[in-house]
Amino acid sequence: MSNNVNGKNAKDVWNVLNHAVSGISIRELCNQLALTFEEVMLAIRWLAKDHNIGLANRNGDLMLIGA
Repeated sequence: MSNNVNGKNAKDVWNVLNHAVSGISIRELCNQLALTFEEVMLAIRWLAKDHNIGLANRNGDLMLIGA
């Protein structure tokens, strides 16, 4: 996957995360953005380089949490 695609996906994930009050599940990100789990995780990896984000387990769901 090209860096341009990863960068676009990261921007899309960041925009969704900015509107999520208490984080968002990876599953919900996949659904909202019509991306695969792998594409979302690559986007999160891309974002983690420059932004304070984290992953958490909330009731069995893997959640993306922004700072």
